[in-house]
Amino acid sequence: MWIVKWILGALLIILILGFAFQNQHQMVQLKIVDWTSPEIPLYFVVYIAFSSGILVWLFVSVFKILQLKVECRQLRNQNDQLKAELNNLRNLSVEEAVEPETTETSSE
Repeated sequence: MWIVKWILGALLIILILGFAFQNQHQMVQLKIVDWTSPEIPLYFVVYIAFSSGILVWLFVSVFKILQLKVECRQLRNQNDQLKAELNNLRNLSVEEAVEPETTETSSE
């Protein structure tokens, strides 16, 4: 499986480099609200947008993985408690289960 990831990564890098080489001379200006950037190459803008998307995906994924690990730990603890309770119930003798617990009160 790791080899497939490496091949896909290499193909992605080749595609990005191919795009960059084809658009070396195309210059663009970014306009964000009132700010206008100086002219920069188009491939640089695409590279920055792609990198930003990867970083956002990374942060979201890390938080989701941490959340799932916490949930898994909680469910594992709950499962252990239920196993212990089930073991206690299995080891309980029949007479103990039938006899009701009574408390003696002295009324004198």
